[in-house]
Amino acid sequence: MAGLLSEIISLLMGGITGVATALGQGLSALAGGIFTVTADGATSLSVFGGLIIIFAAISLALGLGRWVVNFVTSLGAHNS
Repeated sequence: MAGLLSEIISLLMGGITGVATALGQGLSALAGGIFTVTADGATSLSVFGGLIIIFAAISLALGLGRWVVNFVTSLGAHNS
């Protein structure tokens, strides 16, 4: 009985591992296709990837700025 159970678990884990590996490779290829461009053997960031980075940087700067302003204006206030 233990051998049968071990075999079933082994088959299930092999299937799950195979699916996870294929999914990871597919997502990696998708991200590489969207964010990178290969020309003359050199890989660089695509225009879309550059725009994503620019907007992410703006969002991060505004979020951190808002956090700092809220922190400074709350100094000395009672938190209730």
